[in-house]
Amino acid sequence: MKAGVLYEDRKIETRVVADPELAPGEVLVESSHAGICGTDLHIFRGEFRSRVKLPAIQGHEFGGTVVDVGKGVTAWKRGDRVAVDPIVSCHACVACLGGQLNCCRTLKLLGVDLAGGFGQLVAVPEGHLYALPDAVPFKHAPMVEVFSLGHHVLDRGRVQPGETVAILGSGKLGLAVLDVLCHGASPAMTFVADLHPFRLETARKLGADVTIDVRHEDPVERIMEMTKGVGVDCAIECVGHYHDVPGREPPIAQAVRMIRAGGRVVTAGMGEELTPVHFKSLVLKEAEIIASRTTLGEFRRTMRLLAKGLLHPELLITHELPLSEVTAAFANVDGDDPSTIKIVLDVQRA
Repeated sequence: MKAGVLYEDRKIETRVVADPELAPGEVLVESSHAGICGTDLHIFRGEFRSRVKLPAIQGHEFGGTVVDVGKGVTAWKRGDRVAVDPIVSCHACVACLGGQLNCCRTLKLLGVDLAGGFGQLVAVPEGHLYALPDAVPFKHAPMVEVFSLGHHVLDRGRVQPGETVAILGSGKLGLAVLDVLCHGASPAMTFVADLHPFRLETARKLGADVTIDVRHEDPVERIMEMTKGVGVDCAIECVGHYHDVPGREPPIAQAVRMIRAGGRVVTAGMGEELTPVHFKSLVLKEAEIIASRTTLGEFRRTMRLLAKGLLHPELLITHELPLSEVTAAFANVDGDDPSTIKIVLDVQRA
């Protein structure tokens, strides 16, 4: 088969590799489309060297068609359309036994620790497949994982209908959270802050009530003004690695200042920077900072919304490229082009 193979830091190309061998309990999936995620970019840049062994076949956001099943598999058959949950947990550690499979002590991901969807064929444990509705095209299959992250972030923040929510960062994750929020959680008012006009315009198309360009406005001041000094119920940090803007605090510090008394901050970005937070403000508000990591079984909810046309993957997918152009695709995301939100690879076009 052909696969997008990362063979050195910042060096990826399409190569011919051996087909995967099926173990008992596994299903062979022909990967149709796979998304390039922020984690893929971190791996590409060499930031996961202790975890990802090169050469590596990335791609943890993908879906496709079942082409074979291993010994003992009865739930799936050839020709089934599937979305793939890439999280492989041990089911035996303290976190797993407590139901937090996404916090598994030895958690592995297809496309990170194991071969993933940038390969034309992928061996997947049978319990990690979800039937992809016929109404969802394969090119949208990678977005199932992305929007499921949105569900998980909102679940972690305990966001309720009628609440006010601020999202800091309108990249792939921030916009996915926003889409699920606006079309599946019924907020009273949504604020989105970023420094890229194209992404803020996309946020407006997805339903954001107020967008704030942090180069020209202080998001804390704007939000406090519009909430009459109360603040938002929940602020969600989706920036990760942030760019310094003169006169602005780091996003997580802004989030603490813009929530109401008793409010919640959810941090979902994967930035490496140490971020100062004014903890006296957090204590006086008796507020919470909550982390959100990966997904936890939200795929079915996401696919129901996608099948009904309630989510908008077409607004987030700005580029669809064949696997043969994987080198150019990663050069694009590595360049931090603000007009690029999500790149999806057509894996069979290699």
